[in-house]
Order: sequence, then structure tokens, then C-alpha cells
Amino acid sequence: MDKAPDILLLKTSDGLQAYGAHSAPALDALVIGQVLTVKPRKGRRLPRNAAYWAGLHSAIENCDVWPTPGRLHDDLKKYCGYVDEYFSPLTDNWEIRVQSTAFDKMNESEFAAYFRKAQQRFITEMGFDPWARKAA
Repeated sequence: MDKAPDILLLKTSDGLQAYGAHSAPALDALVIGQVLTVKPRKGRRLPRNAAYWAGLHSAIENCDVWPTPGRLHDDLKKYCGYVDEYFSPLTDNWEIRVQSTAFDKMNESEFAAYFRKAQQRFITEMGFDPWARKAA
């Protein structure tokens, strides 16, 4: 017999909730008092990454400050402090390089923290929220 899939949980501001189609029924089937072992998943969730980039695309469509989402992404990383300082022997100066938010460089928690900070900074400076849901 095949092993049942793991019950997935998502941490929200209201506590833990089932994540995925099979998790809610599996969680409901447990008896009251059942103790679970929970282990955070490694890596990042695609939906958060997609939401971040959708907001960047919306931002450049609604203001004429950045030519591409990638340029806005680099500016947000810099503005939020996600940079490394290094001495360039070519220019003989201290310079900064923005850090990567690639899947192998930031886990889910780190990217979520960056995303929140980038949203807040963008909204404060630009006066609109490109991540807000459009009215139906």
C-alpha cells in the first residue's frame, strides 16, 4: 500500500491552516489530541515568487520610472539594503552589488521578509500598491 501524502500546513497571521487539496480532509480526519511532527519545507513557493513579479510588472505598467521589471527589482533590493559592499580594483573604489533573490539564495522565510519590505518601501515612495488586487 502506498504511503499517504504528507499533511501540509501553511503559517498565516491567524495560525496554521491546511495547505493543498488533500491536506484539509487529512487534517480533519485526525482525532482531537493528535500530535503532529512539523518540519518546515526547504526552498520557496512558486506562488509567492509569481506574485512578487506580477506586482513588478504592474508597477512598470503604471508608472514610467523603470524600463523593465528587472531594473525595478534591482532598485528595490538596493533600497531595502540587500547589497554587498566590495572594493573594486578596477575603479579603486568601494562599490555595492545587489544580492540575489534566486531560489537557491533565499529560502521561503527570507524571501517573504524581503517581499514585505519591498512592498512597503515601494508603496511608501510611489504612493500606490501594484500588488493590490484589481476590482472585479
